[in-house]
Amino acid sequence: MLSKIKILDTMSAMASHAAQRHSVIANNIANADTPNFKAQDLQPFAEVFETASRGQQDIKTLQAQTIEMATGDVASPNGNTVSIEQQMMLSTENKGQHDMALAVYKKSLDMMKMAIGKNI
Repeated sequence: MLSKIKILDTMSAMASHAAQRHSVIANNIANADTPNFKAQDLQPFAEVFETASRGQQDIKTLQAQTIEMATGDVASPNGNTVSIEQQMMLSTENKGQHDMALAVYKKSLDMMKMAIGKNI
């Protein structure tokens, strides 16, 4: 029954996307001093969601693509394009998206419990 509720599927996929993005950001930070390392990011969740809804696909099965970040002329002398400050800002933004997905998921479950008469 709960597998057919679209909001739960969407928020679950959004939280999963945030976890994957956190891993990519952590990899960027870990390689901040690696020569010629190019900073990466994940395809935005909005694009993944649009692809799923346009193609009538299950959002839980789609994976975001890893893309190289556009950094312009910010490369260090050794060719590395990771900016620690930018990665920290992305990490904070990503945490907010993860927290939002979990909050909406929890509130949706709370509303369902309330609708069937369970005390929450």
